[in-house]
Amino acid sequence: MRTVVEADLEDLAVGAAVLGTGGGGNPYIGKLLAQQAIRQHGPVTLVDVDEVPDDALVVPSAMMGAPTVMVEKLPRGDEIIRAFRTLEEYLGRRITHTVSIEAGGLNSTTPFSVAAQMKIPLVDADGMGRAFPEIQMVTPTMFGISATPMALADEKGNTALITTVDNRWTERLARSIRSTWARRR
Repeated sequence: MRTVVEADLEDLAVGAAVLGTGGGGNPYIGKLLAQQAIRQHGPVTLVDVDEVPDDALVVPSAMMGAPTVMVEKLPRGDEIIRAFRTLEEYLGRRITHTVSIEAGGLNSTTPFSVAAQMKIPLVDADGMGRAFPEIQMVTPTMFGISATPMALADEKGNTALITTVDNRWTERLARSIRSTWARRR
């Protein structure tokens, strides 16, 4: 178990840009959001995979869509928290840990913001070891782990919960929802 403070995020963002190999967008905005969350809510506890209890509910935290949009319109910062609350309500249990879904770009720094705001540990792992373009392109898919139920939220207060037959359908439906929300700005 380690503690991550605001100053640690600078090196993490640089590493995310390198590991992202150009994917996942620029981690700069995510770094700023994570720094703000740590400043307001305190440091993040980073745990190794073997430190996660067997009964833990570990949920990846990520943003979806074109990362370049954030240069023009910053997120509110509570979108993922609202998605997590929607998922907790659906499952009838509390999320105990979060994890990065990809090592690269914005989604490397986003989980630090979520962990700080929810005061839950962040698992030192990710779903692929680099940035990826679609939800089903992560290691858990190879082992039959479903990406659903998945909760999504936008900056206006909308939330959606989806369940699908496979992770390819998760990708299709989640992107459709995101693009519908984006068109209604």
